[in-house]
Amino acid sequence: MSESKAEKPMFVLLFAGFGCFLLSFLGMGLGPWISLSATMEPPKEIADANPYKDENGDKTDIGRGRETYINEGCWHCHSQFVRPVANEEFRYGPVSESWESMYDVPNTFGTRRIGPDLSREAGRRSNDWHYAHLWNPRSTVPRSIMPKYPWMFEQDGETWKPSDKAKDLVAYLQYLGGAKKEEVRKMVWPSRVVTAGAPQVTEAHGRRGKALFEKHCIGCHGDKADGVGLAKDFLAPSAADLTTRYLPREEIFRVLFMGSEGSAMPSFSELTEKDLWALAQYVHEFGKDVRGPALKTADNAAAVDRGRQAYINGGCKTCHGEDGLVPESMESLQPAPKHFRDRLYSADYLKHVFEKGRPGTVMVPATGVKPADYDDLVAYLSSLFDRQKYKAEEDR
Repeated sequence: MSESKAEKPMFVLLFAGFGCFLLSFLGMGLGPWISLSATMEPPKEIADANPYKDENGDKTDIGRGRETYINEGCWHCHSQFVRPVANEEFRYGPVSESWESMYDVPNTFGTRRIGPDLSREAGRRSNDWHYAHLWNPRSTVPRSIMPKYPWMFEQDGETWKPSDKAKDLVAYLQYLGGAKKEEVRKMVWPSRVVTAGAPQVTEAHGRRGKALFEKHCIGCHGDKADGVGLAKDFLAPSAADLTTRYLPREEIFRVLFMGSEGSAMPSFSELTEKDLWALAQYVHEFGKDVRGPALKTADNAAAVDRGRQAYINGGCKTCHGEDGLVPESMESLQPAPKHFRDRLYSADYLKHVFEKGRPGTVMVPATGVKPADYDDLVAYLSSLFDRQKYKAEEDR
């Protein structure tokens, strides 16, 4: 019996090949188009606004920054594409949408990711952090392998200032993911955390805390924790001098977890709870010598009464609140004023702030307070510390 055409091997192979082609077309062509169609339409306020060019067709600072980003090869190590796989949304923010790259020619998706993805960079860090990072990446991330970009800076006396090229690049970085900025902000800057109490102090925690401090903190705070790190020329406000303040471990844990939005102090909420407590224990030790003198000053009842009057008359309670508890209306300031219930400062540091203010914050020189009243105001501020809440720390 002769074979039918359908039974011939060549016909079977041809039919199978056509079927595989059709299947691949549907799976690799039509499928992605259908899945991406929902992300192709940009918000109305963005659709007609090319961020890289102004109304005259000239490049904006963002456009010039993007050009620098490409020319300097940043895309070789940093991707700009949050994929819907492997918990990337949890690490970097909302998954990328098609319309976000509608003006990107060429695209900067990147082919590998050595540094972190930057497609949700807007608002994650302050401008001064970025300047310090570009000038010397080790100044903000002590173990970074990113190269320095000193040619983007100009020397001004003994300090370095960002050039227009650096400012444009940072403007571009702060633009990336701007439409999702509020969603990312909730991830990067957690709400106020309440702790149930610090764990027992151990030598193991101290050793671990020291290693974490050297890994994450010395670039800004310095190896002596005096605020004189490699990044000092760029930070405003400057990194805290941890030797001038007494911070209970619970308060340090809170700051580490929340960060300080508006400053270069990031949130370290990605660290484990054990690591946060270990780092808190180590940082706590820097300011222990402040506690005794500060509390002794606060025991002078007459000075405290006079200091309270100076606090009120000098307008301090507007930002720091009644009895040193910052009002909710001031919590939105970036960085927010400090609560005096949760920390103690050395007298010299407070007097310096009274006189000079705190550049980079809303704290200006206390012109409403006379220098003769400084000691009394120091006594009052020290008296606001919540001894009962932190009694266990004081007893150590």
